[in-house]
Amino acid sequence: MSIQNPIRCNDGIVGTGKSEDKESLVRPEVEVWLTGAMPSITELMAAAKRVMGVVALGPEATQAAADHLEVAAFHAREWHSGHPCPDPAIGEQVAAAFDAFTALADDCAVAAKSIPGYSSHALDERAGEAVAGLMTVMYATRSAER
Repeated sequence: MSIQNPIRCNDGIVGTGKSEDKESLVRPEVEVWLTGAMPSITELMAAAKRVMGVVALGPEATQAAADHLEVAAFHAREWHSGHPCPDPAIGEQVAAAFDAFTALADDCAVAAKSIPGYSSHALDERAGEAVAGLMTVMYATRSAER
């Protein structure tokens, strides 16, 4: 179900909520590139989801989540290096977002060796930040042509 009426906010009308009413704001070649990146992005998101709350499951589960995330981050970086983005600025942002998942995998491995006593909240927060960073880059591609 889509919103058919305009949505009002403090600064006026935001829009109808119908995506078909809006032109694509990203160049077609970047859109094709993003479509190609989706398997890597999906793999990263699934791996990050495994990290959330894993510390409570113990060191083995935490290390397994770290290993899974490390593989997903490697696949994403490998795909990215073989498929440069047509827009170098977006490509750099995506590379940085992918690198955040590599750092998260490292943090997760440290957590696995530090249980008990490792703050699961800190790891969960870093996982959320990595996901948010990637989503922010994805959103930015939609407004890159504004």
